[in-house]
Amino acid sequence: MAGHALGLAPRFAAALTLVAFAACRDGTGPPGPAIPAGTVDPVSGQWSAVTVGDRVACALDRDRHAWCWGDNSRRLLGTADTSSRVTRPSRVVGLPDVPLATVVVGSSFQCALTAAGDAYCWGANEHGQLGRGTKSPDAAAPALVAGGVRFQSISAGGGHACGLTSDHVAYCWGVNGALGIGPAGDCANALETCGVAWPARVAGGIAFAQVSAGRAHTCGVATDGVAYCWGDGAYGAVGDGDLTHQCAYLSDHTTCRRETPAAVSGGLRFVQIAAAHGLHTCGVTISGTAYCWGLATGDAAIGAAELGNAGFTGFNGVQRGSIVPVPVEGGLHFRSVTTGGRLSCGLTVDARAVCWGSNNFLQMGIGTASDVVASTRPRDVWIPTVQAPPALTDGMNACAVTTSGRIFCWGGENFFGELGSDPVSPSPPYHVCYRGVPTPIGEVDRSALCYN
Repeated sequence: MAGHALGLAPRFAAALTLVAFAACRDGTGPPGPAIPAGTVDPVSGQWSAVTVGDRVACALDRDRHAWCWGDNSRRLLGTADTSSRVTRPSRVVGLPDVPLATVVVGSSFQCALTAAGDAYCWGANEHGQLGRGTKSPDAAAPALVAGGVRFQSISAGGGHACGLTSDHVAYCWGVNGALGIGPAGDCANALETCGVAWPARVAGGIAFAQVSAGRAHTCGVATDGVAYCWGDGAYGAVGDGDLTHQCAYLSDHTTCRRETPAAVSGGLRFVQIAAAHGLHTCGVTISGTAYCWGLATGDAAIGAAELGNAGFTGFNGVQRGSIVPVPVEGGLHFRSVTTGGRLSCGLTVDARAVCWGSNNFLQMGIGTASDVVASTRPRDVWIPTVQAPPALTDGMNACAVTTSGRIFCWGGENFFGELGSDPVSPSPPYHVCYRGVPTPIGEVDRSALCYN
């Protein structure tokens, strides 16, 4: 987890230089007029939901069928495509021909849930994250999650997934340490991270209303509004205020983990929570205020702007990150929030999509060649009114579906076509394309910046 975040630092610095030189535009033409944030989309589309993962995006159409696009290099996208890059939505094959309740994307795997509560997963399975009772092999075809448990919602994380039943019981499976079930697995070495290849009940007897799986931690909101987190606490993403868990630089990260749910500090009551595919967590309280926590580290490569509070960024010698919830500045009232590796976004009560955090890959969606490197203040995304807050992954790109049913995507790098529209980074040679203006999938983006 730490390696994943810190590995972005060189690219972060490079991207700042690239974005500053608009003269490198790829020649597809001048950008079209930006759509004012929060306006009604005048064009209707076919989509009802969208989710993103590591260089993969998936969506549900109006009939609730699943489609995916992006990185198919391991032929695990589930669409029967043989190309390593699927640049347009392609329907997932092998799922029951029934309306789906949701589709979610983790790190190299995907899951879908039927309206009847049956969960199906496909993709990488080295940790048992497909929930089939075995940790191998990988699978391009969806198959039913083992155990006979029916869910009302599911969430996919780094190497694990979680589901919530209609009677508020949470189950998780995949790489342990983020499962909340206590020490378990088939490890030969006690310091290894173990895998559990079938749904295991989260410990503590907590009645959950919502559960969110992040890259290496998981959080949930109980029916009484109390937030709980478990998993990797090295950077404070579990929010329990326990300094003994802030051990990011220790070789033995097992001492950083919360093996079972721990209440988030502060006595707040939440209606929704989002565990990041990164090092932080955000949630919305019953009053509509957004709070974030995590990224508590002395590493100068982590600015912590995605917490949305300038007092915790570390940019000016102040505290970097927080092990307890801090309010997102700006005084906005939110319906829900999402989190990525270097970005956080939200949907306000007046249906505005806003984002805050890093903008090194133009992932905030606030304009081509933006001079905003990072922002702790929520900024309006250039997109019409949306159904849900932007879907985020490791922070490099984002997508959202408008109230009229069109999917817009933005950010970088689009090497595998994960933004769903041209220009796609060609190979060879390797180019990187950055998109600061959200563009409907399937359309050529004339505002993209591409570099060698």
